[in-house]
Amino acid sequence: MQHLTVHDLISENNRLRALLQQQAEAQRKVEQAVGIERLLIRTLTDNMPELIYAKDAQSRFLFGNMAVADIMGASSPAALIGKSDYDFYAKELADQYFTDEQALLRSGDSLIGHEEPVADAHTGEQRTLLTTKVPLRDHDGVVIGIVGIGRDITDRKLVEAELLNSNSLLIELNKKLSHAQEQLVQSEKMASIGQLAAGVAHEINNPIGYVCSNISALDGYMVKILNILAVHLDAQQFITAPDVVERLNRLRIENDINYVITDCGDLMRETREGISRVRQIVQDLKDFSHADTNLDFHWADLHRGIDSTLNIISNELKYKADVVKEYGDIPPVECIGSQINQVIMNLAVNAAHAIGAERGVITLRTGLDKVHGDKVWIEVADTGCGIAPENVKRIFEPFYTTKPIGQGTGLGLALSYGIVQRHRGQIEVTSVVGQGTVFRVTLPLKHTPVDLQEILPRS
Repeated sequence: MQHLTVHDLISENNRLRALLQQQAEAQRKVEQAVGIERLLIRTLTDNMPELIYAKDAQSRFLFGNMAVADIMGASSPAALIGKSDYDFYAKELADQYFTDEQALLRSGDSLIGHEEPVADAHTGEQRTLLTTKVPLRDHDGVVIGIVGIGRDITDRKLVEAELLNSNSLLIELNKKLSHAQEQLVQSEKMASIGQLAAGVAHEINNPIGYVCSNISALDGYMVKILNILAVHLDAQQFITAPDVVERLNRLRIENDINYVITDCGDLMRETREGISRVRQIVQDLKDFSHADTNLDFHWADLHRGIDSTLNIISNELKYKADVVKEYGDIPPVECIGSQINQVIMNLAVNAAHAIGAERGVITLRTGLDKVHGDKVWIEVADTGCGIAPENVKRIFEPFYTTKPIGQGTGLGLALSYGIVQRHRGQIEVTSVVGQGTVFRVTLPLKHTPVDLQEILPRS
């Protein structure tokens, strides 16, 4: 065994002291670096708007930045350590946080971009956080807690809600503008029809006038001729010349004078009826279009308008159904008569199309609203195939039709709906598949101008 001298012991002690001093200096530098890193992390996290925190396996805070302390009402981030959400929030909200975090701890999965409700401890205001939570693992990979970061997106959600609301208002405004455009197009169309009807009526009325005059004159002439012929036939018995008698008898038989005399009256009567029919059609065209009213609201006899409309479309209806009129006692209505006529036309034609191979019945009814004495109603009912329930709610949509391709544009009911809306009325439908459909149009007796505020969305 080697004996150490006092000098050797002193040297070894000095070496060990120097080594300890080096280690202490190194430890001090490490601690200083760690302190700086902690200070840096604390400074960074406390000055970030996001909520940054860490919790242990029992959901108790291990770390939290100023944003977390502020929203939870803690005096400082240090006041969070060792506490849980139950120390700051109502039990119901704390239970929700605890349940979500414990599920994350058990699964080891991450929760990315999850929206969480949170109550501001200072104002009590409900806020929304976009939260991400990930497992906190030790060196062996065992989950020992969670790390979370949340961003307050309340203001963004409010902006999004305002944008959605503005978008909804714009969509609604666009729909109203579309309806207004449809009504303008319809007004232009009806104006064109009115001008056409006026031109046709003018052109037809002139020849009808002199045809009627000629028929009246011809009728008078025929009466005179038939009177003379009757006297001649009576005088024939006094003719004694055999050849003349034979010739008259032969002409009488060959020309069937007795039939001619009888048929002349029928021909003249039918001719007068035909001319009256043409005149009525021309008048109905004028009544239907109201070309002379310039599409202004005026007091109209709805029954007269319905009759004119049915006369115009009689060829469309007479082969499909019997038309029944059940008119009530209603006063004149302030409306655009030509447009109401078109609504009746669309409903009646649709009713005819709904009737199958067997002849049906189309019933038109009118009446005064007994609940609201300032309104009248018109019904068009048919015994057709009816409308399926899933289609009833869509029948007033533009371009929607249940008819085969090429047999309908889907605009008739949409335009009718727009016309009734412009008149501040209502159009309703009830239908039973296999039994028929009833359309009811309700109109106010007196027109009130449309307010621009009803077209623009409310703020």
